[in-house]
Amino acid sequence: MTPARLHHRLRRDESGISLVEWIVAMFVFGIVITLIANLYVSTTRAMDNAQNTNQNTRSASNAMNEVARMLRAGTDNPIQATGFGTPPPNDPAFVYARNESVLFYAFVNLTGTAQQPIQVRLRIDATTRKLYEDIWPATNIGNGYWSFPAESTTPQKTRILADAIAPQTGTAPWTFTYLDASNNPITTSAGAAGGVANVKTTLATIAAVQVSLTILTKLGVTAHSVTLQNSVGLPNLGQNRVIS
Repeated sequence: MTPARLHHRLRRDESGISLVEWIVAMFVFGIVITLIANLYVSTTRAMDNAQNTNQNTRSASNAMNEVARMLRAGTDNPIQATGFGTPPPNDPAFVYARNESVLFYAFVNLTGTAQQPIQVRLRIDATTRKLYEDIWPATNIGNGYWSFPAESTTPQKTRILADAIAPQTGTAPWTFTYLDASNNPITTSAGAAGGVANVKTTLATIAAVQVSLTILTKLGVTAHSVTLQNSVGLPNLGQNRVIS
């Protein structure tokens, strides 16, 4: 075939992709891309959900373990002069017992070999909703007696146990619910600052604390929240608690 005839044939050859074929191909390509994008978004969302839930679960577990560890070590504080309960004259373990904060004495060996009690405060900040643990050391005043600094003084140690605790709503329990030896809730006043009457005879009836923690990914975001509840006994108080 001569070059001239070959050139003429190529010019008349209409084989290739038509406009209609281009449109169909682009349409199919668009469907495939949409499916891939939707799969990617769904997978990413599922991974984010799983990660947030896992993070909240670990945060709730760590916070609950520490709160329970401290509460379980709650101990009456013997005093030298007059006090509640004889013999011996003791102050009850709880200085106060509120719905979202509690101040109590505990006997926990945190460092070294020294055996001495500490004063512990567990509280939820009303603004940030962070759960804090504050600790004050005791001062040995001799003969097995200890004194503690005022709550207004700067704690020796402060740490955040959880970043975002959901506010109490409706009939949900408060962060701290106080139980007597029969496992019945002790009457409390309303509101976050409310709680068991701040009277030694009443505080001395606390035999266990029910702790309810609802952990949020961040304040105001209830999706993927995790709730843990635990009833913590106080074995050091010597009360014959009924467990049903």
